[in-house]
Amino acid sequence: MRYYLLTIFFLYASIINSQNSGDYPLEIPIILSGTFGELRPNHFHAGIDIKTKGTEGFKVYSIGDGYVSRIQITHGGYGKALYIKHDNGQSSVYAHLQKFSPKIEKIVKEIQYSKESYTFRTYPSKDEIRISEKELIGFSGNTGRSFGPHLHYELRDELDRPINPMAFKNYSVRDTIPPVVLGLYYKLIPENSISGSNSSFNELKLKKVSNNLFISDTLKSNGPVGFGINSFDRMNNTWNKMGLSYIKTSIDGNEIFNMDLNSFSYDEWRHINTFIDYPYYKNKKIKIQKLYIEEFNPLDMYKRSLGDGVVKINETNVTYLYSVKLFDFNKNQSEILVPIQWVKQNDLSNRKLDFKNMFKVNKDSAYNFKFPGAKVSIEKNSFYTDKMIQIFEKNNLLHVDKDSIPLLKGITIKMDISRYNDSIRNRTYIGRIGENKKSSFVSSKKEENYVIAKVNNLGDFVIKIDSIKPNVSVIDISDNQWISNRKNLSIKISDNESGVKNYRGTINDKWILLEYNPMKGILSYDFNDNVNKDDAKNVLEIKIEDNVGNEKKLIKTFYRKIK
Repeated sequence: MRYYLLTIFFLYASIINSQNSGDYPLEIPIILSGTFGELRPNHFHAGIDIKTKGTEGFKVYSIGDGYVSRIQITHGGYGKALYIKHDNGQSSVYAHLQKFSPKIEKIVKEIQYSKESYTFRTYPSKDEIRISEKELIGFSGNTGRSFGPHLHYELRDELDRPINPMAFKNYSVRDTIPPVVLGLYYKLIPENSISGSNSSFNELKLKKVSNNLFISDTLKSNGPVGFGINSFDRMNNTWNKMGLSYIKTSIDGNEIFNMDLNSFSYDEWRHINTFIDYPYYKNKKIKIQKLYIEEFNPLDMYKRSLGDGVVKINETNVTYLYSVKLFDFNKNQSEILVPIQWVKQNDLSNRKLDFKNMFKVNKDSAYNFKFPGAKVSIEKNSFYTDKMIQIFEKNNLLHVDKDSIPLLKGITIKMDISRYNDSIRNRTYIGRIGENKKSSFVSSKKEENYVIAKVNNLGDFVIKIDSIKPNVSVIDISDNQWISNRKNLSIKISDNESGVKNYRGTINDKWILLEYNPMKGILSYDFNDNVNKDDAKNVLEIKIEDNVGNEKKLIKTFYRKIK
């Protein structure tokens, strides 16, 4: 019996080791909250998100031999992130870390204290910091723009292009669930106008035949049709919405569209807005994934030899059968069948729309618009295609169409502040009016009598004034309190107008490293940094500055036993 139990134990241990030897960077069951190529705001997801049981601090290991090529700490984005260049030419990225391994953490702290900055980016030289396969490199966390503890893990090829890490693993994450279909959409595409149709998508009614098969009502059309799908994937053991891996369509059995979402370049990242229907997403919060390729779409994910994916039918009594097949990475499949018939319809393409303050913008031309209190500059190739956009200024509000047209590059806006006296002028900033009618900070950069900003989204902009100082308070510490047993110091900061821009902390006039969690508005100091080694008395000074220059200072005295 004892021999049998030992056999089972070693067999189980070998399975665990084989699963994590150079495979995944965590030694816990691998359950994902995000997949490669998943649709995110303005970008495709470049890695996989591994769940960490809702907590932080799990050991993170290198997936192969190599050297540290980059260490980066930001308030948003990836937070604490480590980049490793492997000996096989590939690279791996580990993001949202709680902290690095002691070997790397020592280097990080030295850089932070030498620069007197929590955030930094450094590129160690080749082989300066060697890393071995399965070497401890950090601990999972929740830093940066993260909405819960997890590890963001990326794999990149020799040219630094993101590739799906799941394609390089000895075992797959459990997934027996086919992609979820939420809706199928269509729009008429004018002949010889694949540069884009201005019409909106219409939804087709679907009937569920089985767990992974759907059939739509018969679509009646008199010309080319572009389809779109609202779909996502699910995996076992999680309710998170994942991304698709492959999409294929065919007409009467002949394939006309094939898309592989398992690799892309960072140059293509933002071009996700040519794949989804941007206006529909902005107006209705539904991401319709286009099953056809517009001529301005630069993505390299398509099998372009098949054509543009537009369904072209002729005047005939035949019923065409259009098929959409959706695949996740484990090749689970959902299929939609669409009967299509020709029917003659009235031509509405010559209808003229009459809007005020509309301007035609050719994508390959530059424009400068001037109003009494504002200016708008549009560079060449700011838009994907030629557009009619609405621009006007009224009652100190600058309207630059709606955020339903994706931009290829940012446009510059300038808003006049000459009507304000100097003391107020220095506290002005440009705010963007959101859907809730509240404004969010865009820029406080000044140029002569203007506040200027380069914006990546269209919308409504106003001049705002912020004359209120930020808020700062030390959590759970009163003046002259003894806190010898505390491991950390926590400071709450906030600014309800333009937002926090800078912060600085000292103890007895010596700079201290304050880690900032912008999601919670908390600054943290680790007493293990041992800035004050000689005096039980500690005079803490915190300075906070908002985005227009308002400052707030806090001074608090506390005591700690010298060890």
